Amino acid sequence: MTSTDTRAPSVPSSPATHIDLYQLTSLVPHWDAGKASAPCWMSFFSRRLPRTLSGDSARPYIVWAGLRRCLEHLHGAHFTEAHLETLTQHPILGPALRARPALIEALKGWRFTGEVWGPEEGTLIWANPAEGDFAGDLQPSASLPYLQVRCDLLTAKLIETPLLSIINHMSMVASKAAQICEAAGERAIFEFGSRRTHIDAAVDAAYAAYLGGTVATSNVEAHHRYGVPVVGTMDHFAVQSWEQEGVSVAETERAFFKAFYETYPEHASLLIDTYDPFGAETGIRNAVRATEGALKGIRLDSMLSVETLKRARALLDELGATDAKIIASGGVDLELLTALQEAPVDAFGVGERLVSSADAPVGVGAVGKLSSIDGKPTMKQAKGTGKATLPGPLQCYRSEEGDRLALLSPEAPSGGAQAGERAMVKRLWSAGREPLPKLDLNDARDHVKAQRASLRSTGSTARAVRLDPSLIDLINQLAAR
Repeated sequence: MTSTDTRAPSVPSSPATHIDLYQLTSLVPHWDAGKASAPCWMSFFSRRLPRTLSGDSARPYIVWAGLRRCLEHLHGAHFTEAHLETLTQHPILGPALRARPALIEALKGWRFTGEVWGPEEGTLIWANPAEGDFAGDLQPSASLPYLQVRCDLLTAKLIETPLLSIINHMSMVASKAAQICEAAGERAIFEFGSRRTHIDAAVDAAYAAYLGGTVATSNVEAHHRYGVPVVGTMDHFAVQSWEQEGVSVAETERAFFKAFYETYPEHASLLIDTYDPFGAETGIRNAVRATEGALKGIRLDSMLSVETLKRARALLDELGATDAKIIASGGVDLELLTALQEAPVDAFGVGERLVSSADAPVGVGAVGKLSSIDGKPTMKQAKGTGKATLPGPLQCYRSEEGDRLALLSPEAPSGGAQAGERAMVKRLWSAGREPLPKLDLNDARDHVKAQRASLRSTGSTARAVRLDPSLIDLINQLAAR
């Protein structure tokens, strides 16, 4: 059963305490030095594409998901009196704050008033070690940033952790969803992972999975909050709950199938493996008998193999339910999808292997780093570690050959584009001067689909990310300094 709803509830407030403690402990010396109001840029990016625990490549690209949630957090984040009371009572931070009542007042009145720059949600992102002749033992990485935030130093410290939390989780799910949908071909993918993650993360996962290419979710809150299409069949609980003393389970299963079908005659897909999917009086035979062959489809939540699914299709056809669709769920992942390429399946329900992405469990490795302070570019050099970052706010110029990173000029963000290139970074929101932008999930989803189709047309998902020579020169100047 499928339905849609476009309601968009108001943006909720968000605790500013979704941060790591060290953001606040290290803020105090900045406050004492008068640096809390210093202008700066924060950059959020991945150093490389997601990998498995063994180090193998897990994704051909990253799907940027989480822009809407990041902006919502920035819009609503603040400290309440209760939050500040908690902080002032902390055994380490508390004495430092209580000795600085002006800092407490600054936190009490804090709201995000900076600028947010980046590519549109749904943009595909590649990351690789930067190539070039770098001074010393530097090895920066090169990637289009998800977000670049122009703000004051105090704000930068309060937004790093929550934005990374959103970016890493949602982009992880969206990237896995895109890869699963690619493997499924024309067959629909439903997101069924709510029970395998945190209650709030489940809503974000449903959003991100839909953005990445799934056709619907089972999560009702994601439908209510974001308009993600929501689907449902039935549960084993429902079938078992109709059991009666002295009545065979075959009869009670059939009775529930009949009641469910009569309630939803145009949409009833019946779960057929509560007892025995291929039993003489249960499962598929019961589903067809209870609906006189008019059921919408069946869902098989176990025993997934090419042989089993062909057997199910053959039995449905033999019983006259030739129009009934087959939905397969239960432990579905990329490996199983590949194994079931020849199976007669119309749709897959994917849950834990999507929202938790066990094949690349550390997300997309997004980090947040300072790239400019007091109007001057800065970089984490981390010589010998491979963790050097890129200085300054960045513009990314994309072409068929790949991405070229150069310094961003906020006054002329598209300036510097060469023939065949398009600028990917734009100002997305100026808080305090503009209302929160209204982002359309379906537009972002269509953006992902169009990019995936373009990659298929070229026959390759590989894209190089290189640095403009002027950016390499700046890196070496900073290293020499």
